[in-house]
Amino acid sequence: MSFKFPSFSLESLQNSLPTMESVKESFNKVSKDIQPFAERTGQMINNQVAQLQQLASEAQGNAEVSELPADYLELERQCDALLRLYQELIQFDNDTYAKVSYDYPPGNYAINRLRDANVSGAISNKFNQLKNAASPQEFEQAILGGGDQPEENPAEDEYHIQQVVIPKTLYGHLATIAQTNADELQKSDSPIALVLMQMSSSYTEVALARLDQDKKINEVSHQLVQVLNHQFISVNELRKKVYAARAEFDSFRAKHQEDEENEELIAKEDTLVSATEVAVVEMKRLLQPSKNVDLLKQLAQAQVEYHQEAAKRLQAMLDQVKSVDVKDDEE
Repeated sequence: MSFKFPSFSLESLQNSLPTMESVKESFNKVSKDIQPFAERTGQMINNQVAQLQQLASEAQGNAEVSELPADYLELERQCDALLRLYQELIQFDNDTYAKVSYDYPPGNYAINRLRDANVSGAISNKFNQLKNAASPQEFEQAILGGGDQPEENPAEDEYHIQQVVIPKTLYGHLATIAQTNADELQKSDSPIALVLMQMSSSYTEVALARLDQDKKINEVSHQLVQVLNHQFISVNELRKKVYAARAEFDSFRAKHQEDEENEELIAKEDTLVSATEVAVVEMKRLLQPSKNVDLLKQLAQAQVEYHQEAAKRLQAMLDQVKSVDVKDDEE
């Protein structure tokens, strides 16, 4: 059974074939660039936090521990809360958006079905045949898989359209189901085949849109890692200097309790005050809402664009399905 597609363009369809591969390649590149960098930065941050906790809890013998300003401690608390947010968002991205198949049907059912059907090899072979087709006849022959001899007198406006590159996503799996069953139902001249072909095409477009969303969210995650790698690490180093300066001041003061005018003691106190002031400035800069809110807006924008595109594609698919002329045989 063949379906007519008006204004069909061999060139336009061939040009669309690499789209999925290019999107996946771009997606994979972003993910591979981000993950090792994120892991190194995360380890560095964790080491710093451990050092900070140790410095903050250390007591110098029987020396009295100086109280840090309440405003300073509140800034530290806010920075730690922001750090947790960044780390959780980055980890969530690594566990989901950084993996193509995060919404793929669970369990081994789908994987086994794909393996049994040798989908990977078939898709690769079919993709190469389609890309190398030099005429509509060769293109149709590659799709239909009719052997070495082309079909006699093919109609130039009639084609079996088969999806050849499908991502391992929820909608990619739906596209595979629709296309596989469309191929079977074509043999019985059923209009259901046309509906399934339209659904397969739309589901693949939704899967592409999801990969595009994931790439954008991965880029947001990369920006989060950059902030961790620069501002958070810098702030944590300044906080370490505060606690180190306090420890020196407290230790020296314990040894010279009777000499409050000791110049070295005064110098160590000045060092502590200066270190605290510098850390306060940088912590306030880190906590500026504009940058953080902008990153969250980018995350939400990527999600909105995907769902809007998916809704548009699915609505167009539904309109196409409704337009199919379906007549039941009279009993």
